[in-house]
Amino acid sequence: MQNLFVNGCSFNGPRKKWGKHVNTYVGKQIADHYKIQEHRFARGGRGNRRICDTTKLFFESNPARKLDTLAMIQWTSPGRRDYPTNDDYKKIDGYSTTWRTWSTHEQIKFISSLEGFDIERDHSLMQLNDIIDLQNYFNVHGIKYVMYFGLVSQIDLTQQDHKILHNAIDWNKFYQPDTSHYEFCEKNNLQISPQDEHPSAEGHRKWAEGLIKYIDEVV
Repeated sequence: MQNLFVNGCSFNGPRKKWGKHVNTYVGKQIADHYKIQEHRFARGGRGNRRICDTTKLFFESNPARKLDTLAMIQWTSPGRRDYPTNDDYKKIDGYSTTWRTWSTHEQIKFISSLEGFDIERDHSLMQLNDIIDLQNYFNVHGIKYVMYFGLVSQIDLTQQDHKILHNAIDWNKFYQPDTSHYEFCEKNNLQISPQDEHPSAEGHRKWAEGLIKYIDEVV
């Protein structure tokens, strides 16, 4: 393992807001620990579609990286719906597609106008399919990977169809699948402040410590 590829949202990047500065994050902690190069494609406020698409773009543009890179995927909210833009928003150097995002909670009036639309089931299926999508891509190309939930999982196991897809996921490659980095920080008072629920520096370090032990065991 010579490289670490990191994708996710603002839970995998530095944070500067309301006078608070957190200059570390989980991906940096992992790369520093193993003394390897980090390739960070995580972008604040973006969703899981962008994570899937940009991850594939990275590895297809750098085929040699498929053999010497650990992919670390931090899943975000399935309510975030990404779309390509023509304005170079949060551009990743070397790639032509840029992304913005709309959120389902911002479009309740429209969603409510759609007959029978079940937003909870939609979120659950979106999350399950995104996970399976990247899992299958990694397996086909022999790419080593780990995943975890950055924000609270919205998988609904009361639905039989959702259970079927849930069982198709390799949970051995998932760190702490029954919780999320957000919930971990909330429970242990490791958020930046009452106004900013992102992880504090210690919140990133503590989550990374457990993730490193997990990587040593499963990768």
